[in-house]
Amino acid sequence: MKSPLKILLATAFAVALTSSVSAAPPGKGPFKIGTYPQASTVEEIQSIKPGTHYAMVCMECKSITVKEAADEKEVAALCHDGGSMHCDSCKKKFTIKHVGPPGKGASSPKVTIVNAEGKPCMFLVPMNG
Repeated sequence: MKSPLKILLATAFAVALTSSVSAAPPGKGPFKIGTYPQASTVEEIQSIKPGTHYAMVCMECKSITVKEAADEKEVAALCHDGGSMHCDSCKKKFTIKHVGPPGKGASSPKVTIVNAEGKPCMFLVPMNG
């Protein structure tokens, strides 16, 4: 025969498990389903507002890290020429570079994130949807 304590613990565990597991309906979660284009200029990166999410896509380890912008200072650091970024997955440090003058239709320089060999290795995707 099962003891009342075991039954009580099993019931409490089942209730805790079912109450903590909940799925948002499609399109109602923190991210909307859709296409998010790469941010390639200072202007596009600065469109990330505090409290919104952005994705860091690392081409070195083929991972995507989604973060929430804490404040304007963090957003400014994402496009600071000569600054650095770290991939949370492969733990590598990359350098932020401004490349050339603004192109056609762009009023700010292009931002490229490069590895130690100077090859593009990461890009940002604002998720301001």
